[in-house]
Amino acid sequence: MRTVFQKRLVLLVLLSLLVFPAFAGCGRAADQKQTGQYQVHTEMVFLENGRGSYTLAEFAIPEDSYEGRPAGAEGLTTGTGGWPMVAVAHGFTGTMDSGGAAELIRRLAAAGVAAVRVDFDAYLTPEKNDDPSNRACEYTLQDMEDDLTLALRYACSHYPIDESRLGIYGRSMGGRVAMMMANESYGGFSYQAMALVAPAGNSQAMIYFMGGQKRWEEMKKQAAEDGFVQYRQLRLRPDWFTQFEAYDPCAHGNSFGARPVLVICNTEDYVVTDETSRQCAAAYENSQVIEVTTDDGHGYEMSRKKSDLKDKLMDQIVSHFAENL
Repeated sequence: MRTVFQKRLVLLVLLSLLVFPAFAGCGRAADQKQTGQYQVHTEMVFLENGRGSYTLAEFAIPEDSYEGRPAGAEGLTTGTGGWPMVAVAHGFTGTMDSGGAAELIRRLAAAGVAAVRVDFDAYLTPEKNDDPSNRACEYTLQDMEDDLTLALRYACSHYPIDESRLGIYGRSMGGRVAMMMANESYGGFSYQAMALVAPAGNSQAMIYFMGGQKRWEEMKKQAAEDGFVQYRQLRLRPDWFTQFEAYDPCAHGNSFGARPVLVICNTEDYVVTDETSRQCAAAYENSQVIEVTTDDGHGYEMSRKKSDLKDKLMDQIVSHFAENL
């Protein structure tokens, strides 16, 4: 007897769309705080990323546009030309769960803004588990850009998304990626609004985080000699360093024009300093800075189950996209 996964795989092959729904995460979202007009449909999907591995993505869609129909079904309409959508990028060595991303995409969808988050550390097989041997344990800035683009393309082909109303959100190194994608309209998408939390988006942010220029050069040299250098659970290959050094997002913010940018910084952030966040904001013509002070450091309390600060910041982020997309 075929399993549910096998039946879905056969269907997807027939549709010529090689994607893999994850075993967990489908259905109406009820466990995360939601405020807004809409119920939320969520779906986790494995996307073949072209690197011999699979990127796990979770989509949150306002439910009256979805009506419980399977991905790929026809006739998904809102009567308004499609929903705006936000792509969500987590930080270096983080996961798709970092920084309250699961809750954030649900809050966005409840407000009528579809959203997607991805896990940049790809899976070697399309199976969600805690087995470290099933993870790629490496990715570059370009891999992060490609994975978000892949998820957006999937969303635009499976849900009623208005491609002219896309936004992008990033934390820490995910903020750097968001800036790069917004500056360059990466993947052919033109982003109309951006929100950043502690963006590592200037020329020194990651060097500072890794321990300074001397330590950076030592690690880069080891990567060149050995093929990679191990940092926590990730292998950093030479192109990881090359890509960081090749592009300073702050130097290209003018290409984003007058489109709105929201930047959130913490005076107590010891990973990405508030000075760095402010420099990123200053790179854009139309930016707003929200400064907070919390001893949660780089976390901004956004992963906490209950936090007044988290509620305030997420409300600001949701409002930013709802008003500008």
